[in-house]
Amino acid sequence: MHVLPRRLLALVAAAAVTHAAVAAAPVSTPATYRTVNLMPEFWSFYDKARTLPVDAQGAVFARTVVKSHPEVYNHAVIGGDTSKPFEQMVADRYVKVQSLIGPRMDLMREVSARIGQDLPRYEARFRKTFPDLAYKGELYFMYSLGGFDGATRKVHDQTALLFGLDMITWVYGKDADPEPFFDHELFHIYHKQYPDPAPGYSDKFVTALWGEGLAMHVAQTMNPQAHGVAIFGLPRNTPERAQAMVPALARDIRGLLDSTSPDDYKRFFLGSSEQAETPSRSGYYVGFLVAQKLGQRHSLQELAHTPVSKLRPEIEAALDELAQAR
Repeated sequence: MHVLPRRLLALVAAAAVTHAAVAAAPVSTPATYRTVNLMPEFWSFYDKARTLPVDAQGAVFARTVVKSHPEVYNHAVIGGDTSKPFEQMVADRYVKVQSLIGPRMDLMREVSARIGQDLPRYEARFRKTFPDLAYKGELYFMYSLGGFDGATRKVHDQTALLFGLDMITWVYGKDADPEPFFDHELFHIYHKQYPDPAPGYSDKFVTALWGEGLAMHVAQTMNPQAHGVAIFGLPRNTPERAQAMVPALARDIRGLLDSTSPDDYKRFFLGSSEQAETPSRSGYYVGFLVAQKLGQRHSLQELAHTPVSKLRPEIEAALDELAQAR
């Protein structure tokens, strides 16, 4: 749910946790995840550098915050042009990102503070629904240089969950509601505790459709007050555009369930589609409708624990029903 695709996205724990918003300071308790909040360090940099020209700010950011945290500020985590020296690439991207979020810096500060403060409540509430959550990795809050709003990446050779506060602010703006976003990403991590044993399913289109649709259904169910961009991300008009085309989209998707083609995935899940007749990211919306239908017969725990290969007949039936809708 984002500009640079959220995805190939994915969040967390096994015991009650205490979180602290200390710059770059991990907080941990036995058998749980660690929170690493880099935002206080970012704000310290920004408050000192904000009067500089934006290109000079980017250079300072590259020499300070970025240099201090190579575990997350590297090509594997944030991407970027590998033909440039890394420090120069970072400085250039900082300028581009600030051109988007410069007017929203106060909002980003507010959102980053809110997430840090409310995280224990989010996590405790999530574990009431999914008490067997067993994630023991790291959770980062950071300025992602436009890399992601929420993502999973390898950090310290383990899967880490990362939140890009710059992209959360840009994507969701004044509608930023961290709680459903947190639940969506946390569910991706939780869902991975129950891998599908059926051969080849990890790469199939149906797995992406189900994983994203179910994560949206979980976020919506746990946050019934949330709607629109808080659940579906960008573009803001995707639900409206996709809703008008649901029968055709469902028929197309029904025929792609076994596909492993990157082009098919791109058409329905990435931020833009070269096929104008396919609304951007419409696979998320159709997957959500499928998950809603299965949710009428199964609890969230049942849906999370059952392999997609076993749910396949019900997913197909839901798509057939959507394809016949008027």
